[in-house]
Amino acid sequence: MTPEEVYQVWAPAESIWSPWAIAVPFAQMVCVDSATPPDLSEAMRIAAQFDRSSELAIVVDLPGGEAIGLGLALGQRGFRPVPVIDGSPGPAVSGLTGTGMDQGTLAAPFRVAVDMKELLRGLCLGASWLRDLTIEPDASPVFLLDATRLAEGRSIGREVFDNRWKTFPQDYPSARFLLERGIRRVILIKEQVGQPQEDLAHVLLRWQEGGIRLEVYGTRNGGRPRDLAVSKPAHFRALWQRALAIFGLQRGAYGGFRNWPHGTGGG
Repeated sequence: MTPEEVYQVWAPAESIWSPWAIAVPFAQMVCVDSATPPDLSEAMRIAAQFDRSSELAIVVDLPGGEAIGLGLALGQRGFRPVPVIDGSPGPAVSGLTGTGMDQGTLAAPFRVAVDMKELLRGLCLGASWLRDLTIEPDASPVFLLDATRLAEGRSIGREVFDNRWKTFPQDYPSARFLLERGIRRVILIKEQVGQPQEDLAHVLLRWQEGGIRLEVYGTRNGGRPRDLAVSKPAHFRALWQRALAIFGLQRGAYGGFRNWPHGTGGG
């Protein structure tokens, strides 16, 4: 499938949630035909604990490939997976040339802040699998994030292409929109039970204040989802919060934060 066809599978025109499927990673992917389906055994085990309900939406914040796999497994259970991935894999992965970042200038071996290979592989291989599922147009959404998006703990040096990114409230439907469509409860699925990452906290706290009940499930903790009261993040609801959030991340020529830290083609 072409990148456009893969995107259309993940964001079908008939789904009410498709406007929130971000096209960035699809625009730069190269899918190689493969008969090997994604291994969803562990994802299926986790997904089996969540029954589809018209009142339930899910946010998955796991490392890229795991998030996509769980989204596919939840799709089998009737949910609509919605990738809210605003990151670029970088020009060496995507094959970009002639756009201010010539392949011949890339460092060898090529290094990126956020490794998106497994995420892209999941989107590519999962598209054929997802296409064969019957999911209702108004099926409850599963918003998919890459928990490694900020490359926490990594030093972003001169030789690293900075493809870090953040998620923002503007990337999601409002609490009012969710409530109007019957969503009363949201479960956050992450590796460990606890508070969401700070950028996601800005999203979830708005939902919580809007009347949505929040819960959290840890894939490493097991058990049942637990109630979640989101702590107020810094600059919550500040008009300049988005600008403050991206301060220090490198604005790239292709949009977002996709650039060399010490610029050979930035914006």
